[in-house]
Order: sequence, then structure tokens, then C-alpha cells
Amino acid sequence: MTFKSILLIILLSLFITSCATKETIEEDVIQSEEKTFFSKKELGREAVNEVLISDINYILFLLKNEDLDTLNSRFINKKYGLYEVFKNSEDNRIYFKSKLQIDEISANVDSFDIKQEEAIFNCSPYDDTYYGWDKEGIFISDNTKPYLSDIMKKTNLLSANSFSVDELKLAEYIEKHSYEVVVPYNIVFYITKINKQWYITLIDKVKDDCSE
Repeated sequence: MTFKSILLIILLSLFITSCATKETIEEDVIQSEEKTFFSKKELGREAVNEVLISDINYILFLLKNEDLDTLNSRFINKKYGLYEVFKNSEDNRIYFKSKLQIDEISANVDSFDIKQEEAIFNCSPYDDTYYGWDKEGIFISDNTKPYLSDIMKKTNLLSANSFSVDELKLAEYIEKHSYEVVVPYNIVFYITKINKQWYITLIDKVKDDCSE
């Protein structure tokens, strides 16, 4: 065997070992991150695709048929549950609470026409003609709000460590990687991809709340 042949074998062995080590490291990173709430491939907001639209259609179907059990079992992550954001009627401030499931749903679904655009709720206190949602249909957009992280950060300033680092990371992940789905006169929710599956992670009761 010539010197060149031996050198080639050594270099090839080193290359294979390097690739194997890299794959192992990447797998470890993914496994470590999945212990929290996302995999390495889910570091950015995924583009709207057929799978997401299909899942939203299925959610609409479950709402229309008031199938709360299937909605909770399929679209609520068992480990992380979901958040509900709302205004407190006493001080009109925004709060949130964490839940393990959705407690009630409405069958008020008038459309399955999903449009990739933002819907706006007009409070219009002086003219009822303009009160309500500005369009008809079902709407998906990246118009998510930092409700959770803002509240957590402000609370931690007043009382240190009220919310853990992991809780804040989860909140920020939801806010940065979710889509807002508006079902007019029914529900506004965030849908988030967690470990390769789409889940409802937040219900927004502020968007159409006109209280002051």
C-alpha cells in the first residue's frame, strides 16, 4: 500500500468521524431543546402551508360541531396547555391565566374561507354602524402581540423571579412564532408549532374587548 493510499484512508476516516460527531451533537441539541418546547428546525415562524390551513379548517369543524373533547385532545399541548389573555373589568388592565384545556366553545362559525390577512375589530363608541369586525371570513396573520412577555417582565421587576426563565422563553416563543387566527364573533387564538405539531397556545380576549 502506497503512502498516498494510507493518507487517503486516514483522511477519509477523519472525515467520517467528524460527520458522525457533528450529527451526534446536533441530535443532542435538538433533544435538549425538545425538553423545553421546540426543536432546532423550529427556530423561525414557519410559512403558512397546507398542513397549517388543514389544521385550522379542522379546528373550525370542531368548533362548528361543538366537539370540545377532540379540540382539547388534539390541539392543546398536554405539557404546556394554553394561555388566556383578558382585560380585568375592575382596573381595565390586561392579565393572563394559564390553563390545561379550553373550557367552552361556540358553534358560531359562519365561514371556512381562510384568508391570509389581518382582521380589525372596530369599537366605534359613537356609531354602531361601524361597530364590529371590519370583514367577513376566517383570518390568519402574524399579528401577534407580546402580551405574555410584557406582563411577565413587569411582574418580575416588581417581584423578582415571579416567572422563571423557562416561562418567559415559552411566552416569547409563542409570541414570535405563532399565527393569530380570527374567527369573527367567536374566538381569536394563536396557533403555534411545537415539536412538529400545531397547537392552540393562546386565546386573545382583548382584541375585541372595547371596555375602557
